[in-house]
Amino acid sequence: MSDAQVDDSVEIGDIWRILWHRRWIIAVTALVILASTLIYCVFAPPLYTATAEILIDPRDKQVLTNNINPVALPPDGGVTQVESQSSVIGSSSVLLRAIADTNLTEDPEFGGPPGFFTRTIDAVERFFGLDQPVDDAAEQQDRTLRALKRRLAIKRADKVFVIDVIFSAKTAERAARVANAIADAYLADQSGSRAASATEASDSLAARLDEQRKKVNEAESAVERYRAENNITAANGMLVTEQQLTDVSNQLTGARSRSAELLTRVNQIEDARRGGVNSDATAEALNSSVISALRAREAALVERDADLRTQLGGRHPALLAVASQLADVRKLVAKELDRLARSARADYDRAAAYEKSLSTSLDGLKAKAEAGNKASVRLRELEREADANRTVYNSFLVRSQETREQASIDTTNARIITRAIAPQEKSWPPVGFLLLGALGGGLGLGAGAALVREYVAPSILSKAQMQRAAGVPVVGVWPMRNTEAAVSDRPRRRWPGARRAVALLSLGRRLLGRPAGLGRGGAGMATAKLDIAVGMTMRRLAEAEVLAPAGTGFRAVVVTSGAVEAAERARVTRRLVHAAAMRGDRVLYIDATEPPDRRQPAPGLYEVLRGERNLDSVCVIEQESGIAIIGSGQYRPGQGDDAQRSAVRRFLIEARRRFHLVLVDGGVVSDNLRAAALVAEADAVIFVARVGETLQSDVTLAGEALEMIGRPLSAAVLVEAPGRG
Repeated sequence: MSDAQVDDSVEIGDIWRILWHRRWIIAVTALVILASTLIYCVFAPPLYTATAEILIDPRDKQVLTNNINPVALPPDGGVTQVESQSSVIGSSSVLLRAIADTNLTEDPEFGGPPGFFTRTIDAVERFFGLDQPVDDAAEQQDRTLRALKRRLAIKRADKVFVIDVIFSAKTAERAARVANAIADAYLADQSGSRAASATEASDSLAARLDEQRKKVNEAESAVERYRAENNITAANGMLVTEQQLTDVSNQLTGARSRSAELLTRVNQIEDARRGGVNSDATAEALNSSVISALRAREAALVERDADLRTQLGGRHPALLAVASQLADVRKLVAKELDRLARSARADYDRAAAYEKSLSTSLDGLKAKAEAGNKASVRLRELEREADANRTVYNSFLVRSQETREQASIDTTNARIITRAIAPQEKSWPPVGFLLLGALGGGLGLGAGAALVREYVAPSILSKAQMQRAAGVPVVGVWPMRNTEAAVSDRPRRRWPGARRAVALLSLGRRLLGRPAGLGRGGAGMATAKLDIAVGMTMRRLAEAEVLAPAGTGFRAVVVTSGAVEAAERARVTRRLVHAAAMRGDRVLYIDATEPPDRRQPAPGLYEVLRGERNLDSVCVIEQESGIAIIGSGQYRPGQGDDAQRSAVRRFLIEARRRFHLVLVDGGVVSDNLRAAALVAEADAVIFVARVGETLQSDVTLAGEALEMIGRPLSAAVLVEAPGRG
């Protein structure tokens, strides 16, 4: 038992036992909170709530292409932007605008004089000189702002861009008026802030225009001055030298192409003539009208010659005339071809001369351009700088004009979709909801207080917890619920569950050794369950060798408990005594507890131990059961522990010869030191605990006391407290 410690763990099934045992804490707590809530609901001033709805589209109106406000949706679809606008609606700037529009500083509900507590603090500060001078108007405005924020709620439903402006006031009209004023103030604030942003941006750009204009003028003057110093002339955005070089280069390219073409034509004619190829096959011959006419005449003469040869023979004069004409035509063709060849050569010579002239001019222009390019490097740098300054200046000028126009254009894409109307019913206090919440909260708070109370002083809640606390087996859990009341002998009535009661009672009688049946008094189901528990306890005590089998051996057993379990201990002891008697044992029952009053007790145990009486003279025998009963008698201090223990041994030796079982009600062992010798000489000690009532500290204290006496616990019996389910 010395190793047993307080077990503060609680099983799920034990929570109901704790709550039922501490039910008065739960009930009182719930009633107090419920009554307080009811009083508040009766005396609290009513409030009315009005709601205005604002639709905010994250995409602003696209009025101008270059808008200073973003128009594209952010990656989150604009949810963050709308959430930010919720904070803007509840900001001081918007609320101060609404206060000014509705003149709330003059309203007693919001801008009235401070309360008694605030005035008292101010008076104390002024008396001790701790106050600081403040502006009364600013203080009143700040007080109104704080009161307004306490009554305002800004909410947005999930996945929508609609913001609800919810405001509560003591009157329905004021609630609707202020809610609409806040919505209007938000739209005005957004429009004003955007106009202010556009004006500020326009002013900033205009301030930079003069500087940019000056830079452009300086850059252009530097370009012109450099051109004059280096004699650089430009036309159409290009230098004259570069234009001339480009033109001559293009002309030279064309002249070279022309010369190459003419040279190819001359070479073709000459190659054809040297090679014996028909010269009139060249392009010049084919394109010549003279050659074409001669070739036609030649063809006609050839055809005439062929006809004459067929008809007249080779020596006919007509045939010779045709041959002479054909030779003349061919000579004319050859002369014409020679003329064409000379003409092609002349054209080539002219083209070559023109090409040479252009090449000479190009070389001269290149030399001049190379000299001018060195000066153009710096010129191009100056021109780029001038172009950059000119571009920036133009963009500043255009942007300044656009932003100036935006100041007068409202691009806010928000509107009031539902204006607040005066509610017909009050929104506060919600009596039913508050009372239900107070009841639930009171029950929860009371349950928490009960659990805390149990944690501070943990009690025995279950069989397993008792075994851990006592360090011994629990041999029985008894349902002691009004089972000690006598049952009348009136005729039995039919009632639901009668058959089950008879069956349970028969089983209990069988375990106890009684004859089957309802027995004395016609006991009901509760008595049957108790008889079964007692019978099972007797069997387990025998198995644990706390009790000897029926009619054999001898055992002296002490039953003890804590201070609050005296009644349960007495009932358990009497039940065990009667159960042992029913199974056939001769039983001696000793009540070793202190008498309930200070009257002279009847002779009993202590007189026998002192040798003043014998056992037979102090025993009272029950006629029905045969149980021998001895009271405690009158205790007289003076004997030492050894003498007391010797007397107890002699008493138990005598009891062994006459009884099978000596069952002692030892009271609270940690307080009843007079019974220490009897406990020390006993064969076993049984501890009786009540579920939910016996503290674990009492079990620990009893175990420590028994260990000091020298007889540790042997077993434990649990008794369910009355009223437990």
